[in-house]
Amino acid sequence: MSSAHVDRMNRLLAESAEVRDASAALGGIYTMTFQLDNAPAGTEYWTTIFGPTGMRFALTAPRTHPDVLVRADWTTTMRALHAQKEGREAQPVAEETTGDKALVERLEQVLAIGRRVATIDTRLPPV
Repeated sequence: MSSAHVDRMNRLLAESAEVRDASAALGGIYTMTFQLDNAPAGTEYWTTIFGPTGMRFALTAPRTHPDVLVRADWTTTMRALHAQKEGREAQPVAEETTGDKALVERLEQVLAIGRRVATIDTRLPPV
């Protein structure tokens, strides 16, 4: 994903009342980070910040320890994303998730809304 892609996603998220309402209903500010290890250029981070004004996505490590951290292997994750994009069954990605389980579930519900609103086509890196 490029910075232009992320900017476009964030505009779509910011324009969505549904995303703002779902994020505000969480009752605080929370960070969920996907840490993808073993990427070609090192570790990659996908961080989503949820708060009273909505949610925002960044391709950076969180500034502080995230409320939820999901660690996975970059290659396995990219293969799964390629399969999903091509309409094939994706192999499960072995993820290690840390954080309060109830909070994880709540953030995943809001993240699902955000994905529906702001998923735009992108070219995935080859694996």
